[in-house]
Amino acid sequence: MIEAVAPCRADLAGGTLDIWPLGLLHTGSVTVSAALAVHVVLRVDRTGPRGRVVHVVAGGEPRQLEADDATTDLTAAVVFALRPRAGVRVEVVTQPPIGSGLGGSSAYGVALARAVAELGSGTLDDRSTVALVRDLEARVLGVPTGTQDHWAALRGGAMALHAEPGGDRFEELPADVEWLRPRMTVFYTGISHHSGMVNWEVMRRRLDRDADTTRAFGEIAEAAAECREAFVAGDADGVAAAIRDEWSARKRLAPEVCPPELERLERLARDAGATAFKACGAGGGGSVVVWHEPDLGPTVCAALERTTPQGRVLARGIETEGCTVRSVETGADEDRS
Repeated sequence: MIEAVAPCRADLAGGTLDIWPLGLLHTGSVTVSAALAVHVVLRVDRTGPRGRVVHVVAGGEPRQLEADDATTDLTAAVVFALRPRAGVRVEVVTQPPIGSGLGGSSAYGVALARAVAELGSGTLDDRSTVALVRDLEARVLGVPTGTQDHWAALRGGAMALHAEPGGDRFEELPADVEWLRPRMTVFYTGISHHSGMVNWEVMRRRLDRDADTTRAFGEIAEAAAECREAFVAGDADGVAAAIRDEWSARKRLAPEVCPPELERLERLARDAGATAFKACGAGGGGSVVVWHEPDLGPTVCAALERTTPQGRVLARGIETEGCTVRSVETGADEDRS
């Protein structure tokens, strides 16, 4: 049996620009993200029936997937791409809330691809893993997908993903865990959202050269570059300012990005002392990243929890370790990246 663990992510600035070719339309585009201690944990073995994959949802009944499901189901897509004869059983041990906006499906795809490759005594390098899972997600979802989620799941820590001709360039950012933990909180709002369709609508308008959308993406790109610079410099106020500017521009992309209930939470967080607030992913709900002074985190979170019964803190600070894969068949403890 192979166990794979991959972290999810919070995008601080520049999300959506990692979807090809949006970033290339704004020279110097960068997406700044941080991996979180919110994980996808899978266990994969060869006990599935030959020619099928059995996908066990956490706490649910097993369901069998055929090769024909590979165009509509990510589990089937990844497994059959790497093991055409399948015969694999997949158990979901842990995963983030559905619709959390933390790139959970991409982290799932990364963890599954690495586990299935390891099960077959094969290897997948990082770029191959990113390309495979990204393309399979796009096929299953029917819309373009980005790559920031996959890189965060693979590498962990904080990163800047530069959109450049010839392919994205990954940059590991210096991440002082003790500096970040008291300043950055990721809060799950419980508000459902649909990131794929929101991203596609704003992407379509940008490709159609809609003036307002183009200006908003330009401001998002500028804010993301400023966020990266402030992050490298350890400038907490600069990071907060960049997140505020990014969110202000992002809200102009579509009304669905910040519905009234999310706007209300933003006001509550700011009133409680948050210096910046933005939705993760495409917005609309899911999770939010809140930036605050070190001593105000508990106050801000308490204000959100009092008014959001279904909400809860998911993570503080970042996860420095990326995807790990290990054999648990014989109780082996050695991790393989």
